[in-house]
Amino acid sequence: MVYQLVDLNSMWKYILNFELKLGFKKTSVLVYFVVFFGLAFLIVNILGGTFTGARIIVGNANNNLNAPVVIAMLQNIFCIIGVLIFAAMFGNAGYRDFEFNTHPLFFTKPIKPFDYYIGRFTGAFVVSIFIQAGFTLGMLFGFLMPYLDQDAIGPFSLYAYLHPFMILVIPNIFMVGALLFMLAVLTRRMLPTYLASVVLLFGYLTAGNLVSDIETRWIAALMDPFGGEAVSLAVRYWTPVEQNSNFIPVSKWLLFNRLIWLGAGGVFMGIGLWKFDFKHSEPGKSKRKKDEKTETTDKPVIGSGFIHALPVFNSATLWLQFKTQIFIEMKRAYRDPYFIAIAGTAAGFLLMNQQAIGNMYGVDTLPITHMVLQVLSGSFALFMLILITFYAGQIVWRERELKADQIMDSLPIPNWIPMVSKLITLILIPGIMLPVLMLIGIAVQTWRGFYDYEIHLYLKQLLLLDWSDYALLCVLAFSIQTVVNHKYLGHFILILYFLFGMFSGQFGLDHTLYHFGSGSDARYSDMNGFEPYVWRLIWYKLYWGSFAVLLAFSSNLFWNRGLTGDFKSRLKTAKYRLTPKMKNGIITFGLVFIGLGSFIFYNTNILNEYHRSNYWEKRSADYEKTYKKFKGVPQPKITGVSGEVHLFPKEARVEFSGVYQMKNKTDSVIDTIHTNFNRQAPYSSFAWSRPTETVFTDSSYGWDMFVFDPPIQPEDEFFLEFSGERKRTGFSNGGVNRTVVENGTMIWSGDLFPDFGYNPGRELSSKRTRKKYDLSETQDPMPKYDDVEGNKHGILGDDADWVDFDVIMSTDMDQIAMAPGYIQKEWEESDRRFFHYKMDQKIHNLFAFVSARYDVIKEEWNGINLEVYHHSTHTYNVDKLMEGMKKSIKYYNELYGPYPYRQCRILEFPYGSYAASFPNTIPFSENIGFVMDIDPDDPEDLDMPFWVTAHEMGHQWWPHQVSGGNVQGSGFLSEGLAEYSAVSLLAKEKGEKQLRKFLKYELDKYLIGRYSEQKFEPTIVQTEGHPYIHYNKAGLMMYTLSDFIGKDVFNSALGRFIDKFRYQSNPYTNIGEFVKTIREDTPDDLQYLITDTFEKITLYENKAKKASAVENEDGTFTVTMEVEAKKVYSDSLGNQMDAELNDWLEIGILGETLVNNDMEEIPIYLEKVLITDSLTTFIIQVNQKPIKAGIDPMHKFVDRDSEDNLVRVVITHISDSNETIIENISKEN
Repeated sequence: MVYQLVDLNSMWKYILNFELKLGFKKTSVLVYFVVFFGLAFLIVNILGGTFTGARIIVGNANNNLNAPVVIAMLQNIFCIIGVLIFAAMFGNAGYRDFEFNTHPLFFTKPIKPFDYYIGRFTGAFVVSIFIQAGFTLGMLFGFLMPYLDQDAIGPFSLYAYLHPFMILVIPNIFMVGALLFMLAVLTRRMLPTYLASVVLLFGYLTAGNLVSDIETRWIAALMDPFGGEAVSLAVRYWTPVEQNSNFIPVSKWLLFNRLIWLGAGGVFMGIGLWKFDFKHSEPGKSKRKKDEKTETTDKPVIGSGFIHALPVFNSATLWLQFKTQIFIEMKRAYRDPYFIAIAGTAAGFLLMNQQAIGNMYGVDTLPITHMVLQVLSGSFALFMLILITFYAGQIVWRERELKADQIMDSLPIPNWIPMVSKLITLILIPGIMLPVLMLIGIAVQTWRGFYDYEIHLYLKQLLLLDWSDYALLCVLAFSIQTVVNHKYLGHFILILYFLFGMFSGQFGLDHTLYHFGSGSDARYSDMNGFEPYVWRLIWYKLYWGSFAVLLAFSSNLFWNRGLTGDFKSRLKTAKYRLTPKMKNGIITFGLVFIGLGSFIFYNTNILNEYHRSNYWEKRSADYEKTYKKFKGVPQPKITGVSGEVHLFPKEARVEFSGVYQMKNKTDSVIDTIHTNFNRQAPYSSFAWSRPTETVFTDSSYGWDMFVFDPPIQPEDEFFLEFSGERKRTGFSNGGVNRTVVENGTMIWSGDLFPDFGYNPGRELSSKRTRKKYDLSETQDPMPKYDDVEGNKHGILGDDADWVDFDVIMSTDMDQIAMAPGYIQKEWEESDRRFFHYKMDQKIHNLFAFVSARYDVIKEEWNGINLEVYHHSTHTYNVDKLMEGMKKSIKYYNELYGPYPYRQCRILEFPYGSYAASFPNTIPFSENIGFVMDIDPDDPEDLDMPFWVTAHEMGHQWWPHQVSGGNVQGSGFLSEGLAEYSAVSLLAKEKGEKQLRKFLKYELDKYLIGRYSEQKFEPTIVQTEGHPYIHYNKAGLMMYTLSDFIGKDVFNSALGRFIDKFRYQSNPYTNIGEFVKTIREDTPDDLQYLITDTFEKITLYENKAKKASAVENEDGTFTVTMEVEAKKVYSDSLGNQMDAELNDWLEIGILGETLVNNDMEEIPIYLEKVLITDSLTTFIIQVNQKPIKAGIDPMHKFVDRDSEDNLVRVVITHISDSNETIIENISKEN
């Protein structure tokens, strides 16, 4: 006999070897690996255009599909998804011996707890890495496939896969595994490991809620357990070139994140090793048994002898058994300490997530109830999905895991009692949690000083909508566990179902009829409630409710009782259990399900239109191929619009009619007019005042061609009469038609009134999608700013220049209907209110029709009627909106000339988060200005209602007085100059603190826009549809220009420009004329700044190196600072080249002042200096203690790392010098 000696000091290696052999033999491990590999391979093939009907968008169109950023992002996302699998791997490794009661055998062997712990953990760690590597390998092999779109694939780099795997995936698995294994071993239960995985996912979500605010992004980068937010922060401002070529940098915040969470993993490992031992009893079990034993011995004997009782089995018995079983199940669930821990953890994270309740430029939204519910309920949803998934397994399998199932199954109770009682208990779990969610919401509102709780809305949202959704999910999870009859396989199937729900839309599988529980989403508005969605909600709830009953029947048929065999034998048992009553129930609810499904299909596919996403892609491609030949064909222009718009809010219907006055303003004879119409609701009448013949109608694309005989000669005038109706017909797959709603209708004129000619906005924009349909890689660019033909038409459309406008509107008696113009007459007729509006001067052919139940604030100010129409409860910021109108009119009058109207109105409307500006009428969505939470005592809290009002008021001059042509750069003349107007007014009225914060956000949004650019980044003079340029970059750089050129000089140039081109058309003005006007008064040494701003993409790399100060005897401070400056030019894809530095920049010193008992930083010294060297030293004397010093402290220039512009000033010693010193010392000297 041969004995093998085992080194007891390295026993962990043998345990590890055993774990690895066992792990790689498990079918589940191989299945997980194959699933991850297959998912990665599938995603790559969809990205590469292999499947016609499927699409996934990752990154942007300028990214290579295998760009290092994309690879890292996908790996990290699936590492997060893999947390649930890690819970199974590490939890099983730690719990397996206790589950199979083999731990006494192992724990009596000469094995050290350390070796056992390390061996088991390392085995699970290696197996988890193997599973996660499946995804990485799937991507790697997927991108090597030769049939993918090779133009979208960059060079192969193995390091692009290994680098994120090493710095993200492996550390994440270690951290997650250390926590989950510790919990499994110490608690000797699986449930805590799953709950911990939920906590980690909550940490990830909470971190994500902090990224919208610049000030908290570093916190998000540290809080994210998986490091994704730290990576996002590091690459946030990368250009397409950098995204395609650079690997993920180990930045400061990513390094700190990795150290923190690897350290946390080390702590979890240390706690596990410290606390783990080989005790046979579970923690706390001996003491509890002892107490129970003592308690039992003290109980008196109740009686002796025999009790003669006859068993009674009737309906009352069944009801008593049912109630008792429910009570037992609920007691088990809700007294479970882990359930209490779950509720406490959820409450904690929900309280942390209140940060995400509305945020714009760092300004919070008031915690009105529907916004609180939107955030808390959304955060709670993922938590409940995971909770229901695992509690379904716990409830179904509890007796079997406790080895009590044979006893319970032998009791004289029918199957439905334990089955239904367990199902009801599972459904009651979210039912108990949701009121806790309501209390948390009320607590958040109270903490933030908001007391309009709207309890009825909490009850509607949580108990009627959310709970019914969770009840459906409970039935699904319960049925899967029952039918599959394998706890972990049931979990896995449900997780696959969730993944299918996440990605099915990418495959075009997005119909609500086959997404369990779908169709019950309803957008809430304070103005309109849930009103448009009520009937849709009811039908879908009944539809899925009937299917849930069918699932419950299947659970009863397949309910596990006694010894069970394979599925075939269980199916035979199910057939035996199928009683006539149950069969009738299945048939009844099956017919209800089919009937309701048919009704839903009738609404979504017959009354409304449903197609998969690839259908709409093909339509756009075919539209371009068919009709682009008519682009630029001469068409007459609208010169006057008169119409009637009759709104019926309760019927969700609008009737309209109108007359276009038209004129041939071209030099050509026009014999054909091309018109567009809504193909689902064509015009009821469409009549020209001249003889015409309809020679072509395409009802598929809504295109008509009318031939005129005789043709329309130049300067000929004629008119078009039209009428039509729009109404809500049932509901669609995506929701409901909100053209007309019960309260707060806002309809753009283009949604009702006809337009003419080819519309480039209907073309496909993605170059990869265009290539798929054999189109040119890019759309035709807009004409250059000096193009003669382009400047014959305005930026707001080539159908019209400036038009006369009047309209008659009617609505319900309790509403006010409005459109741009002055009220000519108001009357009541046939239980309806009528309003006649007319403009007394020409306006753009762009307007809106609004109707709602309003409270009205009116004030006459300097001969102008100012009005705010608002929802009755939205009084929070009405004074700020009124102030914004007054201050804007006063300031812009000085800059640009008089406000051209006798009134100005702000109108609130529901849904959306934007405002729009029409002549003297400004619709404001309820979420953007009316409910912002502004702290008047905080000088840094941006007054967003004031600013948005100022921006929209700026449009009363730009473009409603001066409009650019249909050429590049004209978007700047509208949005850019309105943005500058608002920034300039903000600086004047709200001070340097708000200005500095606002410019920082403008810079941030511009740089993020560069990162997300789908085509190429143009210069300002080349901009087309680039909001991040003509909003954010324009707002930033126009203010910088005015500051350096001189505000008076700059504003004077704006005044001359608007005076010269006010109401001009054909030719319209353009950005070239604007730049020319600005150059006229700009000093020679600043002409470069205009070139850099408008004609180049210019960035700076400024940095404060060091700063020190000496306190003088007279109390002043002499500050010495060294700054570094660099200027670069970028091309449209982000390739940078160094530029000569001979620029005026700004240096500054910040001090502190006491504001509301808090010390606030304020600029105590700002000076513009000419910098020619990369390193420059400045010596400056200030009268106040310096705190920070540096270059470009107000963020006026484009700098991708503006955080290093300032450094803290180190104050050294008192100097005898009291001379004023302002020196500029070049480092070379």
